[in-house]
Amino acid sequence: MGSVDPAGDDLVEVMFAGDRIEAEMVQGLLEGEGIPSMLQATGVNGPQLGVGLSPRSPQRVMVRAEHADLARRLLAREPTEDLEVGELANAGYLDEARGRGPRSYGVIGAYARIWFWSFVAFAVAVGIFLLVRVT
Repeated sequence: MGSVDPAGDDLVEVMFAGDRIEAEMVQGLLEGEGIPSMLQATGVNGPQLGVGLSPRSPQRVMVRAEHADLARRLLAREPTEDLEVGELANAGYLDEARGRGPRSYGVIGAYARIWFWSFVAFAVAVGIFLLVRVT
């Protein structure tokens, strides 16, 4: 099935997703039921070029008009069984963990690290160039 060809079809919005990941999950659900769909990126003023490249951009899930009722019923359907989320791997041992916690360099620290490693890479490149030039 796949996605809908937007040229010449009457497309209807069946869901507004807050981000691309949620929209792709809905699109996969619809595709699994045989309903072709497409995603349309939206911004402040509606569809915008390039906005949909960000994983956090809002998306519209669009289907053909003849599939809209079925898609809406499918999306409104409640889960048939309660899923229990099991304990995460090693979650019981987090309190006993040793070592440092996550580092937070902040914006200035991150830029300082970038500049430092860029300078080191440049110095190594110049050193190699001079060694090759001398020999």
